[in-house]
Parts: sequence; structure tokens; C-alpha cells
Amino acid sequence: MTADGLLAALGLYGGTFAVAAVSALVPLVAIDVFLVGVALVVPGAALPALVALAAAGQLAGKLPIYWACRGVAALPGRHRARLDRVRAWVARWERAPRAVLLASAVLGLPPFSIISTAAGVLGVDARTFSLLVLAGRGLRFTALVAIASAAG
Repeated sequence: MTADGLLAALGLYGGTFAVAAVSALVPLVAIDVFLVGVALVVPGAALPALVALAAAGQLAGKLPIYWACRGVAALPGRHRARLDRVRAWVARWERAPRAVLLASAVLGLPPFSIISTAAGVLGVDARTFSLLVLAGRGLRFTALVAIASAAG
């Protein structure tokens, strides 16, 4: 389905949420490009809602990965001791996983998909994960939309 078909089927708001959720799972789908395109053709009054929906869609797409990694990390196995050592090593820098998650959500570096997965494996609290993803993606998308609107 093309972006036009998706928007026709789900509307602008539903389509934005869907594209964001799919892009959280499929790296070839770029929510950033979608939002820039939308910002160039949609009136400015609708953009804050679209930014919020895109951030929520990204969270909706990342949460299943996060929870799956939390579950895998809890399983016993031969790598359990190594994972416990990594968790202990990361715990020395109490706020580091949260700072890296937020920075990745805003900047995309290190790759957000990898950091989201690591957050689940390392046991970052679900509420903290959700808040940081929403805040970080919201900041990123706000900046993209603002730049695109100003340029267009």
C-alpha cells in the first residue's frame, strides 16, 4: 500500500500513527521522511497533533520489541551469567541507560532500534522507557516538522 492509499484509508491522523508504528518495526519505512512531506502540505495547526501521533506510533511499535527482550532476558540459559555481568556493569552508571535511550530517541544515534532492544534486555523500567521514547521522539519530530515548515 502506498502512502496515498494509507492516508485515504485511515485519514491523516490514523495514517500518521500507522506509518510511525510500522516504521518502528521496519527500518525501511521512514517516519521522518513521511513527517517532512506532511509538514510541507498540511496546515500548521494540525502539526502538533501529528507529531504527538507519530511519537505514540513509534512507542506502539517499539513496546512489543521491548517486552519481548525483557522476556528473553529473564529466561535461564548459558548466557545468563554474562547478561547479569553486563547488567551489573551498566548499573554502576545509574542514569546512563536512560540518558542513552533519550539521546538515541532524539538523535537516532546510536541506532534507536538497537537501543530500544537493549533497554528491554537491561531491564529499563517500562514506564521510564515509555516516557523517554515519547519525549525523545516528540522532540525529534517537532524539530523535523518545524524545519520543514520553515523551509516550505
